[in-house]
Amino acid sequence: MAKQGPGASTDVHRGPARPTAAAGRAALVCAFPQSVAMALPDSGATVGRAWLADQGIEDTEVSSAHLCFRQVGGGLSVSDLGSSNGTWVNGQPLEPRQEVRLDEGALLRIGSTLLVPRQRLAGSLSPAPPLGEMVGPFGLRAVASVLDALATQPSTNVLIEGETGTGKELTARAVAAAVGRSSPYVAVNVAGLAPGVFESHMFGHLAGAFSGARAGAPGIVVAHDGGVVFLDEIGELSLELQAKLLRMLDNGEVLPVGAERPTDVDVITVAATNRSLESLVSEGSFRSDLYARLAMIRIELPPLRDRPEDLCPIAQELLRRRGHELPPELVEVEAVERLLLQPWPRNVRQLAGVLEATGRIDPDPGLRLWSLDEVLGQQPSPKPPLSPKVIEAAVAACGGNVTTAARRLGVSRGRLLRMRKQATK
Repeated sequence: MAKQGPGASTDVHRGPARPTAAAGRAALVCAFPQSVAMALPDSGATVGRAWLADQGIEDTEVSSAHLCFRQVGGGLSVSDLGSSNGTWVNGQPLEPRQEVRLDEGALLRIGSTLLVPRQRLAGSLSPAPPLGEMVGPFGLRAVASVLDALATQPSTNVLIEGETGTGKELTARAVAAAVGRSSPYVAVNVAGLAPGVFESHMFGHLAGAFSGARAGAPGIVVAHDGGVVFLDEIGELSLELQAKLLRMLDNGEVLPVGAERPTDVDVITVAATNRSLESLVSEGSFRSDLYARLAMIRIELPPLRDRPEDLCPIAQELLRRRGHELPPELVEVEAVERLLLQPWPRNVRQLAGVLEATGRIDPDPGLRLWSLDEVLGQQPSPKPPLSPKVIEAAVAACGGNVTTAARRLGVSRGRLLRMRKQATK
């Protein structure tokens, strides 16, 4: 932070700035097979294959009159109109003509298409570009607005809060890029610094300041003067060390170990935590004045389970970095549905592990439900190959009724149709 002088007000009682989502529009966001949002159809209108095609989504497994949306009391409900392949809400099939309320962020499956209703989608219906290394076509728009605002506040400290695996360090890198500082960005995990070495590591030391200090060292902050210092796991810092960090933020100076005079510094501090600092302040384990200094601008990263519409693009990017692709035509919609319904307590980090494990047990291109269920530890779905002979025998035994045959084989009707189609290629 730029030097403010010892008499500067810390303004600790007004609370940190938070990103605010702009008022948005009601929309349906396609989570698979494409990444696009669309305005809600008129309340009570019949929705089917043609309506989807008008949105740029071709799905032959959607009936011509598949379902109906209704605006009810400020919310949204959906009913299946007796479609051939059914309508699924949060993994559960609807009975024909059954109407259910769609909660915000619910998962809707029709044919091979997955949709997520949003009552207040901010910004464009088109997917947003990546934020640095972070992919979030729809779920990171509040974060993007904060990063845009930082261009006009280039000397402001930032606090990033989010669960494990939500991308706090990637966000810190995006902050560093947004403020455009001349010196390099540096990351420090403060939880990994023992109290005895925190000061010398962060603020530097003179030669002979302590046993083994044969030469002086500038410390992280001085070495990156004019840049951005990222302090990860700030919630783990002891009260004693919090006081030392506060001096730097309040006065824009550090006191190297063994020195008598402080050194002026000008750095932006970006701190991150997976804990609630407000709660820690209430408990007395985190200083309120330090909290106010760190959280001049606050970014809250949403967990992956709250932005299912971003999961497929994230998965595509994770696989791309490993030299793989995930063509939609080789992906079973039921597998994607299973992914989108997971709670993901470790977020993107956990998703990366699941994709890697699935690829080990099922190395063929694409994504299939049986291998995904093995990795997730759920009851495995029938493993392929279901041979064409077995499939056709089941259909014949059911008098040509594909729906009944699919139920007998333990797969969805749409999946059975795809398997029959692949068998004829």
